[in-house]
Amino acid sequence: MFTFLLDLITEKGKGIHAYVAVSKAAFDRALTEPDHAAAFYFLATSAESFVELHERQPLSSDELEQNFKTFQADIQQLEDASTGSAENRLSVLNQIVKARIEYTR
Repeated sequence: MFTFLLDLITEKGKGIHAYVAVSKAAFDRALTEPDHAAAFYFLATSAESFVELHERQPLSSDELEQNFKTFQADIQQLEDASTGSAENRLSVLNQIVKARIEYTR
């Protein structure tokens, strides 16, 4: 359901252009997958935030890899919950968003 976004990042080299592509793909998928629109929207805006934060700055390979691992963990949690109930999917999404907010503070 969501792992194609990881493939897209990997195919495009895990850099800024990869996250631009992921953002567009996730926004598109949010429109066609209404049961998972909130999760796709979160992933799209996360990718956009990464681009906005780093687009004019050089990034080390360690920073790129760390961001990829975080994004990968979010996607895996959403993937694991994708076949569950709507309440479970929302609960997992809320946990991920809360953790992201706590991390950025």
